[in-house]
Amino acid sequence: MNDVGDRGVRSVDRVSRVQQNHSEMIQDAITLHEGSLVRYAQHFVGDLEAARDIVQDTFLKLCKQEPGNVNPHLAKWLFTVTRNRAIDVCRKENRMKLAQPESLAEQPARAPAPEQALEKQEMADSLLFQIRRLPDNQQEVLRLKFNGGLTYAEIADVTGLSKTNVGFILHTAISKLRQRVTE
Repeated sequence: MNDVGDRGVRSVDRVSRVQQNHSEMIQDAITLHEGSLVRYAQHFVGDLEAARDIVQDTFLKLCKQEPGNVNPHLAKWLFTVTRNRAIDVCRKENRMKLAQPESLAEQPARAPAPEQALEKQEMADSLLFQIRRLPDNQQEVLRLKFNGGLTYAEIADVTGLSKTNVGFILHTAISKLRQRVTE
């Protein structure tokens, strides 16, 4: 074969190996994480079949990702995508629930009284202000735990801290917030 033909064959072989590695990575991810992802999704939606659909969507999204983009943080990526999809499903189901007109007349209004809504908003604003006053590492750990839904181990992987240090930082941040908000 000529030099151009050899490069073409090598290029096809390289693409084939990359695709095979990607397929193996996806299969390994399914084997390792499917059960825990289904349980995690079921926590949100309350239905096993809906949870399985959510996890299937997650793995379909994984198939479309470049391996280098997700391999370093595969578990975090899978749980984040699953969580976001589960929240989307819950929102969609809540919008789609149709109430019978006669049941609406019997139910009291669910909206809080204006003064309660104002008080709740003021508390949320105060809490956000207090969070912004925390040191950066405490803010980051709080965000990863409560916004990202990550475990201590995953937070440790992301931040480079030990799991014990993550727990200590989280405990310290929550204690400071509790103290400042009650003052």
